[in-house]
Amino acid sequence: MSQLRSVLDQLAVAAGQEMSVAERDVEIGEIVHAQNVLDVILARHVHELAGGAGHEQLGFASPTAYLKHRGRMSGGHAQQVVARANAAVKAPAAFAAWADGRLSTDQTRHLFAVSESVPDQYPQAEQTLVDIVEDLSVKDTARTVEYWRQTVDGPGGLDTETQFARRGLSLSKTTGGMRRVDGWLTPLAGQALETALNTLMPPPRQDDTRTPRQHRHDALEDLCRDWLDHYDTPVVAGEKPHIMVLADLAALQGVAGGCHETLDGDILTVETVRQTACDSSITRIILGPDSEILDVGRKTRVWSPPQRRAIIARDRHCQAKGCDRDPRWCDIHHTDHWADHGETNITKRILLCHWHHTKEHHKHAQKHRRPKPKG
Repeated sequence: MSQLRSVLDQLAVAAGQEMSVAERDVEIGEIVHAQNVLDVILARHVHELAGGAGHEQLGFASPTAYLKHRGRMSGGHAQQVVARANAAVKAPAAFAAWADGRLSTDQTRHLFAVSESVPDQYPQAEQTLVDIVEDLSVKDTARTVEYWRQTVDGPGGLDTETQFARRGLSLSKTTGGMRRVDGWLTPLAGQALETALNTLMPPPRQDDTRTPRQHRHDALEDLCRDWLDHYDTPVVAGEKPHIMVLADLAALQGVAGGCHETLDGDILTVETVRQTACDSSITRIILGPDSEILDVGRKTRVWSPPQRRAIIARDRHCQAKGCDRDPRWCDIHHTDHWADHGETNITKRILLCHWHHTKEHHKHAQKHRRPKPKG
C-alpha cells in the first residue's frame, strides 16, 4: 500500500505539469482504468470483511455503517460499495468482466442491480448480457438490461399502481431559508417536468458559468414565477398568490439589520430585497413605536402597465450582452434604484432576465460590501 500511495502522489504532481492534449488524453484514460481497478479491489476487500463479520469486530452493525465511518462516505455511496461487494457472489461473470476492465463501474451497477431484482432468471442470462453490453455506453447498457428484465419479469416491482402509490414530493426548509426538494415522480409527470425545464433552459452562452443543476433550478424558478404572474391562478384572500416580502426603508436602501424577510420568516439579504423591489407591487405600511399599524397605503405597481409595455417595445429582450431571453422571462431593472431616490421613468430602466438581474445585484452588493477587518 505504501507503493500505491507513492504512485498516487507522483500522479498528483504530474497532473499539474504541462502536457499536450494527446498526452493528457492518454493519462485520463489510464487514470479512469486505475479508478475502476481500485473500485474492484475495494469491493473485494469489503466482501471479505463482511463475510467474516469483520465489521462487527470493529464495532459496526453493518458493512454500510463501517464504510460511512471509515471512508467518510454518504449512506448512498456506502450502500453502492456494499452492493458491488455482494455482486462477487451474485453476479460473478459481471464482476469478472469488471475486474478485467471489460466493463466500467457504472455499467456493472446496472447488471448488479438486475441480479438482485430477478435472482432466479439472471444466472442463466448473465454471460450473454455481459457479452452484449461490453461495448455499449452506460446509457445503452441501462436500456438493454431493463428491456431484458421486463421480458422475464414484466413491469417488475414498480408497476403502474406501485408507481402511482410511491409518487410524492417533499419540500423542506433548511439553513438560511433554502429549500430542499426530494421525491418521486411518475414517468409521465417526470417527462412533463423534464420537457418544461428543457424548454426554459437556453443554450449556455460564453459568460454563463452555471452548472446543469443550477440551470434546472433557474428554469424551475422561471416556471413558477411565470405561472404566478400570468395564469389564472386561484384567488387567495382576495388576490392571486404571490411572494410577500417585508422590508423597512433602510433595507430598500441597502442597509441591513432592520426588517428584510419573507412573510414566512426567511431572512433575505438586502440586495435580494432590492432586486425584488425593482419590479413588484409595493404596499406602504406605517407602524408605531409598539408595532401598531398607523397607516396602510394602497398596493401600487412600481411600473405601470403602459411603462412596462414601452420598455418591452424598446428593449425586446434581455439587455445583458449576448442574451436574448424573451420579455416574458425578464424583470425591469433600475440602473439607479427608486429607493435611492431614482426616478421611476423608462430612461434608465432595462429588461434583464432573472439570472442576469440577480448577477447585477450581486455585483452591486460586492461593490458596496464592507471590507473585512484586518488581523
